[in-house]
Amino acid sequence: MFAGLPAVTAQASTTRFVDGFEVDPSVRWEPLTSGDGRADFDIAQGFARSGANDGWLYTGQGWAAERIAVPIGTWPDRSNCRAEIYAQPVGGGAQVALEIWDPNGWRKLTSTAPFLPGSGYQPIRTSGINLTRIDKVYVQAIFGKDNGVKQFVRLDDMTLQCS
Repeated sequence: MFAGLPAVTAQASTTRFVDGFEVDPSVRWEPLTSGDGRADFDIAQGFARSGANDGWLYTGQGWAAERIAVPIGTWPDRSNCRAEIYAQPVGGGAQVALEIWDPNGWRKLTSTAPFLPGSGYQPIRTSGINLTRIDKVYVQAIFGKDNGVKQFVRLDDMTLQCS
């Protein structure tokens, strides 16, 4: 596996898709925003958890998200899947959600939105979900605020794993 490229690996009965925002993340990651929200990428700026690049979300009165499509139709077992991403609330303290969406009807399949108390990169993990009969999902990180106090959240090292 080449560092920085999205990868699909299979071991025993576990299949993983990994993306660390490397190479050109704007080709794979789709930014979404509302209000004053912004979403983009740091390219070789020294803010990544690993590798050279990371994604970021920024808002004070609205929301920002980044999502990536993951084709899973050929994966052998999709009965127990979960997503993970690392998020860094710049300045500490932010609630960041990680979601899995089915683009067929844009149904949110699962979501978790923990409060991240520190300022370093922290993992966000969804609970297990059955994705059998779904060919493609979107993994999305989203950050929203309504108090007007603007804040960045950096993102890195996303994994979707099924077994």
